[in-house]
Order: sequence, then structure tokens, then C-alpha cells
Amino acid sequence: MQTVLGCLTETEFETRRQAIEDAHGDEADFRNQWGLGAIRADRAWAQLELRRGIGTTPGRGQTVGLIDTGIDRAHPVFAGKTVTEVLFSGDGDADGAESSHGTSVASVIAAQPRSAGFIDRATAARGVAPGADVAMFALAAGSGGGVYTPISLAALGSADARWARRFNRVIDWSRGGRTLDFVNVSLGFPGIIDQYGERELRARYGAAIAALAQSGAGEKTVFVFSAGNAHGKRCNPAHFTANPELCEPYLDPDNRIRFRVNARSVDLTAGLPARIPELRGHLIAVVAVAPDQYNDGDHEIASFSNRCGIASRWCIAAPGQRIRSAYFGPHPDTGEPGSRGAHSPSGTSFSAPMVTGSLVVMKHHFRDEISNTGLVSRLFATAYDEGIYADRAVYGHGLLDLAAALSPQGTPRVALGDRVDGAGADLARTRLELGGALGDGLTQALAGREIAAFDSLGAPFWYSLGGFTRAAPAGPALEGRLRGLLAGPEGAAGGSGGVWRPVLGAAEGGGGDAGPGWLQLGLLDAPGQGAGGGGHLSLAGPALALRTAGRGGFGAALFSSEGLEAEGRSARAPVSGAALSWRPEGASLGLRGGVVGERETLLGSSAAGAFGRVAAGAVFAGVEGSVPAGSWRLGAGAELGAVRPSARGGLISGVSRLATSAFAFHAAGPSTDAGKLTLSVSQPLRVEAGRARLSIPVGRTKDGRVRRQPVTASLAPSGRQIEVAAKWRRPLASGGELGLGAVWTRQPGHVAAAEPHLGLFAGWRRAF
Repeated sequence: MQTVLGCLTETEFETRRQAIEDAHGDEADFRNQWGLGAIRADRAWAQLELRRGIGTTPGRGQTVGLIDTGIDRAHPVFAGKTVTEVLFSGDGDADGAESSHGTSVASVIAAQPRSAGFIDRATAARGVAPGADVAMFALAAGSGGGVYTPISLAALGSADARWARRFNRVIDWSRGGRTLDFVNVSLGFPGIIDQYGERELRARYGAAIAALAQSGAGEKTVFVFSAGNAHGKRCNPAHFTANPELCEPYLDPDNRIRFRVNARSVDLTAGLPARIPELRGHLIAVVAVAPDQYNDGDHEIASFSNRCGIASRWCIAAPGQRIRSAYFGPHPDTGEPGSRGAHSPSGTSFSAPMVTGSLVVMKHHFRDEISNTGLVSRLFATAYDEGIYADRAVYGHGLLDLAAALSPQGTPRVALGDRVDGAGADLARTRLELGGALGDGLTQALAGREIAAFDSLGAPFWYSLGGFTRAAPAGPALEGRLRGLLAGPEGAAGGSGGVWRPVLGAAEGGGGDAGPGWLQLGLLDAPGQGAGGGGHLSLAGPALALRTAGRGGFGAALFSSEGLEAEGRSARAPVSGAALSWRPEGASLGLRGGVVGERETLLGSSAAGAFGRVAAGAVFAGVEGSVPAGSWRLGAGAELGAVRPSARGGLISGVSRLATSAFAFHAAGPSTDAGKLTLSVSQPLRVEAGRARLSIPVGRTKDGRVRRQPVTASLAPSGRQIEVAAKWRRPLASGGELGLGAVWTRQPGHVAAAEPHLGLFAGWRRAF
């Protein structure tokens, strides 16, 4: 998969990810915040760094909004970032006379502790999105102490216009080209959503609801609300006459009847989506879980936290008890105002920013290609919902899992249509294996490019396009060289068992012809694509061949490898064709030509998965001959071809006609008791000209359309493979034949940058 370190295998990716994850987990400002480990932020950050750059700070380049009690902009944990503060009319800024709730909440999202005074990594905690800037909208907020008293409809109505203005101001905020995608609201009205119906909410809180609905907005701002801390608080049954079950009796230690809140659902503001359909998808309620006290891996719902209840479809759980955060307020010992430090408060006020910060990281990771509401859907879908978290009435969608949110869900697929949820091909099956004739032409064109694949939830993940192409092995293939070393004479028409070895420019003529009119069924065994001398017939072998000879030096053959791959005699895709030759008796020069049809390959290159299917038909023609030179015999041959490719069902939208070539020169020494020497210089089959057009998915739009990039790639390799070979064979007195060979290859694989290759071979053959 594609990373900033290049294309890594899955194993390499996991190794690198684990190393970065471990490094984050060992840092003091991570260990100080147990909630970061609970949501697997260390793993998520590692994945982000591998995708966006080692050392990338999560959330960099984004601004997160908060509606809270103000912020201490000079606090060291916010050093180096832009902190904007907007004071709502009539509300003052945090002055340190009281503990600044807003400063603590903001730090859970964006703190980046550095060594500065007594606030450093040893005492403070990192935020979920430490690279994010902050826009704080400050207001005065009351305390949550005393008897829990739900807000009346009259009081709600009097607050409506004020909150509508606040929400609109936040939604309309922009600075330096940035707007707010996510706004954390860690405060709200007392009252459980079960107590309020849709009609009365619209009547009393309609302006605020309209502001939150953001009707007509192309991209809606997401509001993340704390669910409330009402569970177990003292209550008066007189305030719950319509819902008496929400204020339940219990016996205190003195055996007196008391009443406490059964916060079976979230509070009024956080629960609005349960009543108001147009708020669904961009309002989130967050309940709080506590540290694992039994070491069983579970973080149970905090005792004080409201449960998700009737808002479960828009609710999620996150760490919210003893959350390490920045402190600004009276000095713990002297009471002097303006003290800065760190503390560990509890409340759903601190579980909400865990979620808000995670959404910021998700937007960063997915390059802003998923809509805000799409990120919310993904956040819910990837939450951990097994075990205790399967109880939707308590935990909603489950426990926030940032690492899962940043990981592919299901098998990523390469989109073949216009939609991310349309037809696609499994990324795991996608490959393009190039035959020797194409060399590195296509791999060079695709190197450095990305391809986007989409998981089952439609999220984009980027991979190196070049990583799905594999060039033919450079240099001589050992098996083919040994077979050629010990084979019968080049160009033999008959050979042992009717084997036909049509070597381009062979210095020797065949000795197996039975005269005009003969018909022979045998095996085509041309040299492979990586070896010189095979010409265009190298695409076929091994194949069954039916050959015949006519008068005047004419010869013809039909061949096919259909069925041989099923029998294990050929690892190649089916190839069929015909060959013609003409060389009058006694003439030193002859002609050859033919057609080759590849049903599942293109010049030996195969495609699968998103690359679709390829096929090709080639026509070739050439000249060859041989002449004596003293005790030696010299031979030469050359072929030119025209290939008509086809590609369908994949990323390759078209391939032009291809021009191909191959040539070889041979010299065969005398056959004596001392052995026989054959020298050759050759160029294997090579594409001389041709282009391919591809349509590569590179991302998505926020409404789910696939973004594509057209790519035109030359199929001509960068180099030209030239082989210089020597082969010596000698019969042995003990029986059999000894063969020695050497091949020096310049620019192997037709790759200009490839180092020369020298291969030495030895073999012994004996018939039994």
C-alpha cells in the first residue's frame, strides 16, 4: 500500500505502523491521558503519519470550534497554534478567578504540551487533534450543582432567540479561508429529552432548531454535544410528573427515602435529533465512560453520565472520567487567580471533545474528501459495539474507535463506475503483470501516481499505482536457458519427438523434414520472451503444432496452447496462431511471417481485478538466412510486427496499435570431437511504439462521485535488451552430452537503467 515511505506490503505497513504507534504510546503526554489509549488514538496517529508524512501532527491545517466558557489563550498547551476567541454579547472572558471549563475542554481536542514552565509533557496530556487551531465562542455558564431541575418550556422559549444568534454566528464564522466543520458544545440545558415532545420544542425552541438545521447549506457544520451528567443527581418528583420513572426513589444510608435522576436518555439539547428529523446526521450526543477498574478491557458507562436512550441512533460513547486536561483558575493551594497547570476533571463535557477531535483527525486523514455528515456516519459505523457496548440504550453506537475509523472497512475496491458505491474490483485481486516486450514503459508512466480504492463505507484510501504492476524478470531465466543449452539444433524441424524450435536467424537448418507433403504433429518450443531469438513465436510456446511442407521451400504451421495450461504443460494464457515460411532449396535467404492471437494476454502481459481483461492479435513478417564462412556457418534474422490490442472492463480505456521488433545473429562452429560452439547476438521481442490510455480513480467528491485522472502512457520501454551468448556442447564417451553456456545481457528487460547481467550455465543430458 502507498505510504510516505513508498509502496509497502501489508506486512511492512503493519511493522512500520506498530513502531510509530509504540513510540506514541511511550510518550508521557500520551500516557497521562488514558482516554487516548481507549479510543486507540496512538494507532490512528500512526496510520495518519504513514499516509500523510512521518511527524504529521493530527488535525494540522484545521480549525475546531467550541461554544464554552472562554479560553486561556496564553496557556502553554496552546503555544504555537492560532487561538481565536469570540465573546458573545454580554459574556465575559475567562479571567482565572474560576476554573476555566472552556480551557480544559479545548485542551482535550487540541493540546500540544511542550516544555514551558511547569506545564510540560510530564504533567499535561496531548489532545486528540493536537495540530488543530481553536475558535472559542465564549459565554457565561451556570453551575450544575444542587437539585436537578429540568428547564421549563417558558425558560426554553426565552433562551430561543439568544441561542439561535449564537448558533448562526458560529456557523457563519470564517477566518483566513477557514470555516468550522465541527463545533464542540460541552454544556446544555437541564432536562432529559424524554420529557419534551417535537411540537413543544418547535414552538418554544424553533429559532435555535432552524439555525442548527442549516437548511440549504451544501456542507453542514457538525455540532457535538455532551450528553449530560444528570444520572444519580438529586431530583424532586414534582418536576417529573409526566415522566415519574426519570426521578426514582431509593433508600439512603439512614433508611430515608430519597429521589435521584434516572438519566436513561441524553439531555434536551444533545437529544434534539430524537425529536427533530432535520437535525439528524449533523448533531451528535456523547456519553462518558470511565477508566477500566477491573482490568477486563471494558470501560463502563460513568456513574454520572446520562445514557443514550431514545437518542441512541445519534449517540456514541467516549472517555469522560478523570480526563487529563489544561487548568486555568485559582491556585489549588493559595487560591490566587490565574494559575495555569493540569488537572483531571470528569463529565460528559470531556467525552464530547474526544469525539470532536476525532472528527477533525478523520477529516485530515481523508483529505477533506468525505462530507462532514459522511464522517459522522463513519464515526458511528466504526465504533466498537461488541460486548457491553452492544447495549444501544446505554452506549448508542458503541465506544469511539478512532483507529477503526481511519482503517479500511471490508476489502477496498477500485471503482469502475462513477460512484464510490457502484461497481468495483477487489484491490487485492488487482494486478498487471507485464511481459518482456513491454519492459518498463508502463511502469515508468505509472510510477509516482496514486490510485484510490474505496472501502465498504465509501471512504477513500490511496495506494501506489505502480505497486500493482510487475515487470517481467530482467535477465536470463534459468530454466529456459538450461533447456536451450541442452536442446537439439536451433531451427530443427523435427527433433526428438517432433519438437519444433523456430529460432530467429538460426545458423543451422532443420534436418527433420521428410520432403514435400509431409505432415507432422508435434510441440512448438520457441525460446521464451526473455531470451533472444524467439521472435513473435515466443509468445506461444510451448504449444501443440501441426506442420507441413510444400514444394518450392514453402512451409506452414498451425499452433495452439489451448488446454495445455489446464494440463500443467504451460503456465501461459492460451495463444493460437499460424506461421508461414518460404526458403527455396539452396537459397541463403528466406521469408517468414504469421499471426499470433492472445486470448487473455497482450504480448505476454496479463491483467486482473481493476485492470480488467486484455487480449491481442499480432501480425508479423521477417527475413532470415544463413551462409557458410569457412568452417563456420553464419545466420541472421529479423522480424517486425503490428499488434492490435484490446482492453475491456477495467481502468485501461484503450490501447493504440503497437509496433514490435526482434532480431538475432548466430554463428555456429564446426562439430568435432572437441565439441561445437555457437555464438549469438540478439534482441528479444520489444515494443517500438504504442500508447495506452487509463482512467485512474484518484479520490471522491463529497457527494460520492469518483474523481478520475486520465493517464496516457507510452508502452515503448526505456532501453533495448541486447544479449551476447556463447554455447558449447560436447558428446561424452561415457554417454550423453555436456553443455556449457554464458549469456551477457545489456539493459535486461529493456530497461535502460538496469545493470548488465552475466549468467553462466552448465548441464548434462542423456537419453535413457
